[in-house]
Amino acid sequence: MAEPIENFASPRACVESRVHAGADRIKLIPTGIINFKAGAVTTEPQMTTDEVREIVDAAKALGKQTFAHASGDDGIERAINGGVDSIEHGFFIRDDQLAKMRDRQIAWVPTFAPVQEQVDHADVMGWDSKVISNLKKILDQHAASLVKAHQLGVQIIAGSDAGSVGVAHGHGFLRELELMERAGLPPLSVINAATGVSSDRLAFKEKFGRIEAGHLTRFILTRDSPLETLANLRREKLVVFHGAALSADENVDVVGL
Repeated sequence: MAEPIENFASPRACVESRVHAGADRIKLIPTGIINFKAGAVTTEPQMTTDEVREIVDAAKALGKQTFAHASGDDGIERAINGGVDSIEHGFFIRDDQLAKMRDRQIAWVPTFAPVQEQVDHADVMGWDSKVISNLKKILDQHAASLVKAHQLGVQIIAGSDAGSVGVAHGHGFLRELELMERAGLPPLSVINAATGVSSDRLAFKEKFGRIEAGHLTRFILTRDSPLETLANLRREKLVVFHGAALSADENVDVVGL
């Protein structure tokens, strides 16, 4: 999944090695994950602010963006002060940190889906009522932070953390959009976060995410407006992808995804 910094003479050398090996972007993991039993991030951040900054500077020198997997206010603070391009997850983020992200043009990918999966399938995960309560509190706090971020003008990008426990590729992303709406983000803002905003921010070589001249033909036709609710994207629709029109209904088989 990653290359340990300790394998190199310095964080800068690590970044240079990854880019020379073909990396398009640099993903940092400056913090651990949430301790669901405790309902908090209980480990110290794995990177100092200076280490984060050195990685960011090395990436920028090579024309690459930096993404930081970060949860817990201490780790998020180090990632922000280190100058990363975006924060992935960001559980337990503070309002003042959101304001700094807006001012420094740091985007946020909130990823509700992996934690919601823990709640929805608590019996499979083996969680008791105390852990379920912790998870729900985390999600409620995260929802309030998403609304605050939107009000402040933080750039929000939709991402599902697909591949984590229970989060399917493709359909897990649609679930994430529904969860962002449920958290309080207006449907149009959710759609923007999943299309043109994210495409522009991530600076893909191919142009997509917008319906306009010069962009790839990737769009959805539906009689059921997603501006009413994102759940309408699950209903019958026509998906146009690079000139091919694919019909999809509500009974798509997701086994294996």
